[in-house]
Amino acid sequence: MQFTVETIVPNEYSVVDEVVANSYSKSDENYDGDEVDMVHRIRQSSKYRDDFEVVAKDENGQILGHALMIEVIVGSNAKPFKIASIIELSVRKDFRKQGIGQRILAELEVRARMANYPAVNAVDFSNFFIENGYIFAEDFNLHATMAIKMKRNFIKLLQDGGLYNRGGKIYYPAEFYGVRKARV
Repeated sequence: MQFTVETIVPNEYSVVDEVVANSYSKSDENYDGDEVDMVHRIRQSSKYRDDFEVVAKDENGQILGHALMIEVIVGSNAKPFKIASIIELSVRKDFRKQGIGQRILAELEVRARMANYPAVNAVDFSNFFIENGYIFAEDFNLHATMAIKMKRNFIKLLQDGGLYNRGGKIYYPAEFYGVRKARV
């Protein structure tokens, strides 16, 4: 299947809402019912970067997948620093297992590297990120500030030594939370 990954444009927002909403089932561990609203809140945030929101499209322009990445702060006892965090990645259910999610992920990693972030973070309840080269954030002394199960907070280094002698809690912007429920 031929498809491209490109920066979203505003007239695609409503289609992306459908893709995001239909990518989750109430039985999914990732589901909390706030996914679409969270994307809207992040777009209104002063930290929103349109180049950190992408869509995958087939040759006819149909949107097959979507992802949104934001900047987050890692607070530490020494000096806080910034990393990128993928907060939403979804692929239409009927187009999964075709490399779309992997290609979207690779594009976001390139964009984060070009923006000079030392690492990319993701919280996920599947094995997708592990299968794509991510490791447990706890291995780098990075901990989520939200209540999540251990081994669900992932990190991928983008710069050699980018997290050397660094660690701390990952602070997400207030717009991320909304009505999100803490997971334990």
